[in-house]
Amino acid sequence: MATEKRVDMPDNLDEQGGTLVTPEDAGKGAPGVVARWIAELDLSDKVEKNWRERAKDVQERYRDEKTQNERRYSSSNRYNILYSNIQTICPALYNQSPTPDVRRRYRDADPVGKEIAEVLERCLSFTMDDCDFDRYMRLAIKDQQICGRGVTRVRYDPVFGEESDEMGDPYDDLKGEEVKFQHVNWADFRHGPGRTWEEVEWIAFSHLMTRDALRDKFGDKIGDEVELDYTPIGMEDKDGDVVADTFKRATVWEIWCSRQKEVIFISKTLKERPLKTDPDPLQLRGFFPTPRPLYATENTDSLVPVEPFRFYRDQANELDNITRRISGIIAACKVRGIYDSTITEMSNLMDAGENMMVPAQDVLPLMQSGGLDKAIWMWPIEKIAGVLNELYNQREQIKKTIYEITGIADIMRGSTASSETLGAQQLKVQFGTMRLDDMGRDVQRYARDLVRITAEIISEHFSPDSIAMMTDIKLPSQEEKMMAQQQAQMMAQQQQPMPPQLEEILEKPSWDECMQVLRDDKQRSYRVDIETDSTISGDQAMDQKSITELLTGISTFISNAGPAVAAGYLPLDAAKSLLMSAVRRFRMGREVEDALDMIGEDEDDSGAADDGQQQAQQAQQQEQQAAAQAEQMKMQAEQAKMQMEQQNSAVKAQEAQQKAQTEQDKMQLDAKVQQASLMIQEQEIGLKERDMALKEFEAQKPEPDPGMKIQADMQMAREKM
Repeated sequence: MATEKRVDMPDNLDEQGGTLVTPEDAGKGAPGVVARWIAELDLSDKVEKNWRERAKDVQERYRDEKTQNERRYSSSNRYNILYSNIQTICPALYNQSPTPDVRRRYRDADPVGKEIAEVLERCLSFTMDDCDFDRYMRLAIKDQQICGRGVTRVRYDPVFGEESDEMGDPYDDLKGEEVKFQHVNWADFRHGPGRTWEEVEWIAFSHLMTRDALRDKFGDKIGDEVELDYTPIGMEDKDGDVVADTFKRATVWEIWCSRQKEVIFISKTLKERPLKTDPDPLQLRGFFPTPRPLYATENTDSLVPVEPFRFYRDQANELDNITRRISGIIAACKVRGIYDSTITEMSNLMDAGENMMVPAQDVLPLMQSGGLDKAIWMWPIEKIAGVLNELYNQREQIKKTIYEITGIADIMRGSTASSETLGAQQLKVQFGTMRLDDMGRDVQRYARDLVRITAEIISEHFSPDSIAMMTDIKLPSQEEKMMAQQQAQMMAQQQQPMPPQLEEILEKPSWDECMQVLRDDKQRSYRVDIETDSTISGDQAMDQKSITELLTGISTFISNAGPAVAAGYLPLDAAKSLLMSAVRRFRMGREVEDALDMIGEDEDDSGAADDGQQQAQQAQQQEQQAAAQAEQMKMQAEQAKMQMEQQNSAVKAQEAQQKAQTEQDKMQLDAKVQQASLMIQEQEIGLKERDMALKEFEAQKPEPDPGMKIQADMQMAREKM
């Protein structure tokens, strides 16, 4: 509802000039609230009036009831193509219950996210089985295909029991709680103005309530003031009749206004005040307790439903006319004729039984007429049969036209010719399902939205005890977690091994941690993603063939691409992208995609989730052992200090030793140098003494001959060398 809008004023609000500009213009106080919502409901009735009349006629036609325009025709003269189409399309759109699929939104180490995903998936699975989710989905789809719009409501029903405390004061004790689905009949639903569903600011549900139900819901005083304004069909003129009064009801409107975040109950017979006003009872993100309705035909300029039968109503009427003509012609196709009255046995012949002979009293007239076949003139039914055959052919042509309009291929109805090839039959299936895919995806969206609303109600309203009982998941409490951490810290200080039971408690998050995320709408949406698998069952043979082809293709791709990846010619990410692109086209499911996405990771990273959990466990254990490690670190620091001092002393001693060794080596070297010098000096002195001795010897000996002198010089030269 926009800030400013103009609607027709009811009779009791004519003082504003026949229009409402703002909700406050309807009046002040409680009477103004009731007047405003009566005007809103009347406007909604006016906008959808023509559709409701057509939807009612379609309902009667589907049930093969006689409408006002067809009172003169019997139901046997009608070909109910509408019933046949509905019974074919509805199973094609929904024929198996969806399975809730809740998982962590991101593939990272998140123990809390993993647990709440498991908790929500179990809760949803139990709720959908317990409340017969399939039945409500089929009812919504049936309303969508017959009337053009299907609506399902999600309710939260807690059960309280009266208990007394120690002082004897009564209080309400929660005995149980559950989520229920409720089908909303197409005639009992209203909504505010808007071109698309996002523009709608209020919705309303109609309830028929007995006097006792009114008293239980709104109290005795208001329950007695509401007028019972509804009388069953056929008892409207029986005022005062005991049976009619027994089945009278009050029409109560339950209005959910997203702008004011409150639920208002009103009755058009009580205009002084609303019956009840509740502030946002469910605290849902979308406020409304129902997802966007199922529309058979969606437009961008109006939310008034369009019944699918409207598109082939003319062909259906023509089909009925031809069926009536066929019935009339069949009634006219009787064996009738004229015979010669002079042959008295002719009347007995028509009544004769099988293998009976009728005796002739006088055969002369029969012989004169040329035989029995010449005495009888039969009614010519050949032309009538030809017309009948043409009518049958025309009816088949009209049926084909209707199937083309609705998108129902003959293979979906189990009708095919033996001469058709497999390719021709597959083309028929593709043609038939191609136009139903859009409606099928909307049905899947509707089922997913119902599941998400259910998960939101369970997360934000169910108690931890109810969730634990529903899921049978064993998680420690916060007290057990703290005691386990203290025990682990003590065992770490004493350097004792940790038992498996204690490790299991430390690994799992507590119920308090999980409930904290479940209660927070944003955290829950960020941590987990809620989806459903397909609600449409494919052809089993085609599925098996597709899976076989996919597995063969994967095996071939890995065999061919593996060596290229190992050699480094093809990047691993590119190979995985090619493989995942093929898998997604076959819609194998996210489990297969996630498993294939883990291909090629290192051993350290191959189990990312497990490694993340181990890292989280190690971090938690490190926190638990912080005190013991601090003491150990202190002792290690003292030991390190002592070791440093010892190392310094050793270094200093080594330096002194090296210095002494260096000095000693220097002294030894100097001594060797001096000794060498002395030896050289001694050798020089010896040589000098020898030279002097030689000179003295030469001076004393006689003059040698020249040859001897030369030999002596050579000998001296050799000695010097």
